Amino acid sequence: MSDPVNFPTPHAVAVDWDAPHLQELLQRVQSWQLDQRGGHAPQAVHLFLGWNAPRGRPGLLVWRDEHALVLQTTYPLPVGERVRVERPHGAEGIWGEVVQSRPGQRPGDAEQGIRIHWVRVHPHRH
Repeated sequence: MSDPVNFPTPHAVAVDWDAPHLQELLQRVQSWQLDQRGGHAPQAVHLFLGWNAPRGRPGLLVWRDEHALVLQTTYPLPVGERVRVERPHGAEGIWGEVVQSRPGQRPGDAEQGIRIHWVRVHPHRH
């Protein structure tokens, strides 16, 4: 057996992709799909479709950084739709545009009608 490698390393590491233990691992994980939910505590929000929508619909903010949001709803949001996301307790609204929308892929999502939406954040209302 070779010496253990301390990571990170600036040197290339030789990998035997045909090794039986590695092939077994790769077969077990080939159906995995990345899902950004779970990295942050979900926060209840109201989504307003269009900049001037008078009424919001419920949703969950499941991930956020300064450039994007991931929202979870039980209804579709069309790609290109402009949305305003308002959090409870008078926090300032977040303005953005839906860039991706898809059905949830976790177990139970289909039965609950869960949809996941990526929203690009706009710094100002347009």
